[in-house]
Amino acid sequence: MKRLFLNVLGLASLAVGSALVTAPASAEEPPPVKSQPFEMRGRIVRTGTDQFVVETADKKQLTFYTNPQTKFLLKDKPGRFADLRVGGTVTAAYAQEGDRYIANTITLVDDSAPADGTLIEGEVVRVIGQDQVVVRSGGKEVIVFVDPKTTYLFEDKPGKFADIQVGTPLRIRADLRQDRQFARQINGGPLRRR
Repeated sequence: MKRLFLNVLGLASLAVGSALVTAPASAEEPPPVKSQPFEMRGRIVRTGTDQFVVETADKKQLTFYTNPQTKFLLKDKPGRFADLRVGGTVTAAYAQEGDRYIANTITLVDDSAPADGTLIEGEVVRVIGQDQVVVRSGGKEVIVFVDPKTTYLFEDKPGKFADIQVGTPLRIRADLRQDRQFARQINGGPLRRR
């Protein structure tokens, strides 16, 4: 009987010891780590399938990936991926997963033109100095001024004032200041080769 009691006690001790040895091993696995949410603002320079590239104020280009959980906002209203346009300004709340930036919320900032802004479409007739372009729009010539805040896109690529050539079709977002049209954004069609 004594021998049976010792055998049972020995088996019980072995079971408890075994449980103590295996329990810490499963507790050593770290919980999945969620990355810190980040936020940035920039201008879209390229879009692709479920991803887009943004250029920040310090001229860095970052690629953001979207997924079905990504929220899109346009003027505080629901938006969609198709609303992302090259040249548009966005703010992105995102998380980093490995070497990828995953967008949680994308807000499209409508800074392309104020409420009283004007859309001018036409072909370049001439360039005057370093701050004026004359466009034929609706059968008349319109003088548009540029300033350091004017942004340029030609064939969906960043450009500059010097890229404007006679004959280039332009789409200009401008606002009226002191009886002059000032371009906020100039989008050019295919550039003619010099």
